[in-house]
Amino acid sequence: MHVTSPPLVFLALAGLTSAAVIEGLVARKGGPTSTTTTTTTTSQTVCACISGSFPVSGITVGKFSTELCTCISVLSQVVTATTRAPILEGLRRYGHDKTVRGLEDKINKCGDKDKKVCTHPAHSHPSCSRRDLCGYECDAGYARCPNGQCQKSCPSPHSTHYKRDPDYWGRRAQKSCKHGWVACGVSGGGPRDWECVDVKYDLESCGGCHYGTVSARTGDATGVDCTAIPHVADVSCIGGSCTVHRCLSGYTVSESGKSCAEDAHDAGFLRNTLHPAAAYGLEHTPFDK
Repeated sequence: MHVTSPPLVFLALAGLTSAAVIEGLVARKGGPTSTTTTTTTTSQTVCACISGSFPVSGITVGKFSTELCTCISVLSQVVTATTRAPILEGLRRYGHDKTVRGLEDKINKCGDKDKKVCTHPAHSHPSCSRRDLCGYECDAGYARCPNGQCQKSCPSPHSTHYKRDPDYWGRRAQKSCKHGWVACGVSGGGPRDWECVDVKYDLESCGGCHYGTVSARTGDATGVDCTAIPHVADVSCIGGSCTVHRCLSGYTVSESGKSCAEDAHDAGFLRNTLHPAAAYGLEHTPFDK
């Protein structure tokens, strides 16, 4: 009896089909060939406010004159974009990677009151500050939704119209704050995200809300971030107004006490001997991914 062998092309196609079927079954079971990704993936990192001496590879390369609040997950960006003199010195002596490890070691050695393990949603980046170590902002093109996620668009709330009114939420938020405090919006937050702030003494929302009050009709940001005053080394918020106590080398407290003015005696010396990074102020701005 003569048996005709199947064409080679048919066998090849059968093999491919079998492989595809098996691969599909593995993928549905969550096996290694699965390429499904979730848009709700969160990231965890350690965030802290560091100050004082800064060692790299066991050698002190400088000292932070003011706090640096940041997270381990963005240290590479911090080092790349820094104007901080101690970090610049670490870069000059030991390079990028060792300087990053030095910062990571310093964060890990912080006490519990100065650091936190933070979980940030997908499509966000840390916005660490002394007031909120785990603060974050949504990436460009994403909005912070009431559920705390950063999404292209937020789901429509299943509530009556008056509950969507900014004034309604503004009044509700303000009632949650104690007397003299203000319900302020938060970085990257929506109309229902707020925190109670003592604007008379808060260093980063001095005299008003830094990100605006919760109610849209009074939502203009009127507060001053005292730490952002150029060349300041020591500053306070007193009665809703920034008061500068001390400035960096080469600068002196202005007559008004609200800013730092160039010291004529030291200006020429500084320009000839120091790296331009000596002119930094308090660094607290978040770093984008």
